[in-house]
Amino acid sequence: MIKSALRSFLRDVAHGTSTFLYPSLCLNCQRSIRPNEKPALCFSCYLGLSFTKHWEYPENELTDRFAGRVPLVFGAAYMDFKDDSAVQSLIHALKYHNRPEVGVELGAMFAEELLDNDVVRNVDYLIPVPIHGKRKRQRGYNQAERIAVGMSEVLGIPVLAQGLARRSFQQSQTKLGKLDRIANVEETFVIGRHDLSDKTVLLIDDVITTGATLDYCSQAILKRYPDARIGVAALALTQ
Repeated sequence: MIKSALRSFLRDVAHGTSTFLYPSLCLNCQRSIRPNEKPALCFSCYLGLSFTKHWEYPENELTDRFAGRVPLVFGAAYMDFKDDSAVQSLIHALKYHNRPEVGVELGAMFAEELLDNDVVRNVDYLIPVPIHGKRKRQRGYNQAERIAVGMSEVLGIPVLAQGLARRSFQQSQTKLGKLDRIANVEETFVIGRHDLSDKTVLLIDDVITTGATLDYCSQAILKRYPDARIGVAALALTQ
């Protein structure tokens, strides 16, 4: 019992020392925050997040971007993406600053909002938008897969991490115009080995701009499995 108490005391000391030397900081404004805050934002920056509520409406700003292109059974983004915002800081931390836990945490938060959605309850698989193997080795993980993992923990829907594959290494979409984005993703996705016949799948991504990437992911699936049903969920949608 004494040894157990001593170990507990030493852990507390170590934690306190670590917190003092490496304090938890808000990912947006860099103010100190409580350890293990999820997501890692101060209260003020969290209040600045703009949530879309897309999941409350069968037709919304996200589904409108796919109108006439992909027959979506569901479409929603969790937040509005704006430059120089807390949302941008969260996404950049996930994609560029080695913070994969941000994707898991936000994915779980998003999934909590989807628990009562009739379409989502009948989804068979979550399929993260793939990144090329070279990009994954550079980053260490696929950010969309981290989001899908967080959603799966709440929804209980399996993640098909290899449901789609990217067969060519393309430059980042971030600084490309609309037409260049479309050309950058066309004919780059291939289907994995899972049978998606008569299945409902939810494609998971981080940020949707033109929707070109998810458009071609959807077309790749529907070309092989025309009776599949496609939904789309993303952390953020650009204005």
